[in-house]
Amino acid sequence: MTRRSKKDSPKKHTGPCAEQTPAEASAMPGGLRRLRPRPEKTSNTARQSLSRGNRVINVEKMVDMWNSAILLHDEHYQRLKCDVSEQDSGHSGSESELCTFPQFDIAQEVKWGLGWKQSLQCTKCQFTSPTYKLYSEVSTPRKRGAKPAAVNLSLQSGLMDTPIGNRGARLLMTNMDIPPPAKSSMQRLSNFVSDKTTLINTEDMKDRVQEIKDLNKRSGNTYPNVISVAVDARYNTTSIGHSKKAGQGASQAIALACETVTDKKYIISAVMQNKLCWIGAWMRGKGLNVQCPGGHEGCTGNLLPAKPLSEYDMGQAIGSQLAMQDVLVKYATTDGDARSAKGIEASLKVLQPMWEVERLADPYHLAKSQFRQCNSAVFSTDMFQGKTKLQKTEMKKIFSQDVKARCSLVMKELMKTNCGDLLILKKSLPKVLQATVKCYAGDCSMCRRHSLVCGGGPSNCWWFRSMYLGPNQVTSLEMNENDKFILTEVLKIRLSEEAVTLTRFNTNTQKCEAVNRSISVSLPKNVNYGRNAMGRLSSVVLRNNMGIKKSTELKAESLGAPLSARTQQSLKQMQNEYTYHKTYRQRPEVIKRTLLSRGQQIYEHSRYKRTRSGQSGYRKGQLDPHLPCHLVQMDHTYSE
Repeated sequence: MTRRSKKDSPKKHTGPCAEQTPAEASAMPGGLRRLRPRPEKTSNTARQSLSRGNRVINVEKMVDMWNSAILLHDEHYQRLKCDVSEQDSGHSGSESELCTFPQFDIAQEVKWGLGWKQSLQCTKCQFTSPTYKLYSEVSTPRKRGAKPAAVNLSLQSGLMDTPIGNRGARLLMTNMDIPPPAKSSMQRLSNFVSDKTTLINTEDMKDRVQEIKDLNKRSGNTYPNVISVAVDARYNTTSIGHSKKAGQGASQAIALACETVTDKKYIISAVMQNKLCWIGAWMRGKGLNVQCPGGHEGCTGNLLPAKPLSEYDMGQAIGSQLAMQDVLVKYATTDGDARSAKGIEASLKVLQPMWEVERLADPYHLAKSQFRQCNSAVFSTDMFQGKTKLQKTEMKKIFSQDVKARCSLVMKELMKTNCGDLLILKKSLPKVLQATVKCYAGDCSMCRRHSLVCGGGPSNCWWFRSMYLGPNQVTSLEMNENDKFILTEVLKIRLSEEAVTLTRFNTNTQKCEAVNRSISVSLPKNVNYGRNAMGRLSSVVLRNNMGIKKSTELKAESLGAPLSARTQQSLKQMQNEYTYHKTYRQRPEVIKRTLLSRGQQIYEHSRYKRTRSGQSGYRKGQLDPHLPCHLVQMDHTYSE
């Protein structure tokens, strides 16, 4: 192989739109490619447009740029002054043309995401400074290319805690008169920040598990690695079914497991089932035969599109995560429509074949189930007051709400009077049931001794104490024997030995529900984040476990973009406000005031409704054509 001399080498094209030679083009896929045109010199009009609008710059870098430009301009002035002094005396007027006091303007600027590179030019002497980077750089594992700006990584880290995506962020910046970054660079950095946040949250949850194990060891527990959890799932849709999709309407499901050992109730496990994969959908749209998950590189889905989302499978994933840390779950609190406890048990049996996980019921979900069962029960038509079916249906709803509230209060009093002794508590349940049924039937002879919430007198009975019956003027119920039997079965949903056993520790899934509401901020149900959904979920869990201040600072430090002291002070203020509002809502006087306010609202609503002017005239589908009555099943649910 002979080396080609410079004479034989092809000449380089120097035109503004030079094209590749056929030999160069044949060596590259895609045929001929047109190179980028040479940048034209910035005119005065274009230079003035560079000074308009808003920019995101680093203040420290900006100060360094101005100081450096002023020093360089002074050196330029001294050099020109020496040149003028050496010239002929006939050019003495040239010294007056020297620029003693500069007047800078932007000569050129280069956008790097939200960061900027700028050079300055003096409008008097045409001095041009070097190009300065007005952003801090971050070292990343990338081997080639320029280093990313810290502000670009901080932007993606902040978007993880908001419902705004890259598209919404670009629109927001344009409204603020800030040139937005390119979509491709934002997506690339979003993927990097998402993976980084997921890794940080995984390590933090492991530390939380170890903290609980150490706490159990210090407390003297025989088995420090045995803990209890509460599990709840969230779907990215408001309804399971869908009118257009086949199967379930949801495409993503999230399951959280929070520990019930400490008052902090840390989230110690978070798993996701994801059917979304943008790359696979794009490739299938181009005619390629690829399957998700795992059918191509970079697949973000982990569940077949036709396979239904399963809380049992997510429970198995939670159990696997905990089993890898040598943790066993003894009690799992779930709602009534989940099989997460069985899934956790199936995973832990790999570690301990004889291990069993006992499922506990959430009292709040059990109360909601009791309300639904009572509201759908077939009572006699004469049981409730009212001239029309609509009025009787409304009275039935009020009665169901009262049954739910009364049973919750009865359970609270039972635990208080019996000091949590389940044996004594279970012995008193039959009398409590009998007294409650008789009280609703109008006989308060057993209320003073066994009812716990009804005094039995004319002024201290439950009919006047209830926030539902009294304001709505419900003073009696015409109950027959069948109604009493149905009411007894409804009461047993909360006041039976089985129900007391399932709720004996008074653990609930309210922490998981609260985190689910926080997840709805970062992962709205009307927006699909198929690629970085796990990163957004991890950011929410990290914020709930560590707090706003610590989680934000930890993410910033891990990305190589630490926050300034002023920003840390603002985060501290946000954390203090959050802590204050959280403790404020738990004060006894605030809880009492909230209950009184709710009772007042119920009273005002019932009084306004009795005027017959509170009907909005709304009825679902009232103007649409309907089938004849004998062809459809009548719906007794009415809306006002």
